Amino acid sequence: MPRGYSPELIESLRYKTARDGLGTVLAKKCIAANLPSTMVADLLDVSRQTLHMWFRGAGIQPEREPRIKALIAIIDSDIAAGVLPLEDYKSSKAYYKSLTGPA
Repeated sequence: MPRGYSPELIESLRYKTARDGLGTVLAKKCIAANLPSTMVADLLDVSRQTLHMWFRGAGIQPEREPRIKALIAIIDSDIAAGVLPLEDYKSSKAYYKSLTGPA
């Protein structure tokens, strides 16, 4: 499995809420679902660095918000359905393919 989220990021999110921004909500959902940041960045068509800046509170362009909100809704639905959190790298690849279709 790709490297997980850093303890520093997880700790920095501990007391943040949705009022702290969409990036905070996304970060908490991704961590709860055990989604690799490289996969999330690819799904959102941004670099991993941009994704982590959003996680830490950087502003998100308004035109990117609908896609982020859609991904959050998918994550919520898949957590409720027991599809997430992911267990390992193999399940992460399969989940990614389920969202993007065959290569």
